[in-house]
Amino acid sequence: MQETTIPPEVAAVRHILGAPAIAQRTEAYVLDGSFDFAGLEREAETMSGGEALLVRIASELWNAERAAGLWELVRRLDRGNFERVLDALWIARGATVHDLVAAAVRRDVLAA
Repeated sequence: MQETTIPPEVAAVRHILGAPAIAQRTEAYVLDGSFDFAGLEREAETMSGGEALLVRIASELWNAERAAGLWELVRRLDRGNFERVLDALWIARGATVHDLVAAAVRRDVLAA
């Protein structure tokens, strides 16, 4: 049986759209290797500002079109979702699980 490798950009977008705050509302739009961003945009219309921001960030990572400003990440996301976006950026760059654990430890040390 051959192991399937998920491209980093797909994994990163899935990571954001899998955030606990929005996962139930986004799962129908997460396709095999792609995403229905037209549907996600319609769904985001009834989300909170922070939840809709997560959808815009995922869209920006996938489509390489500016959808969110950096200022929004630091001012509008709670700590958990901010960290999820940081992890997604690491994933998009091809980070390993070890890299993500090391980043989480650094964040915990800085927050203490």
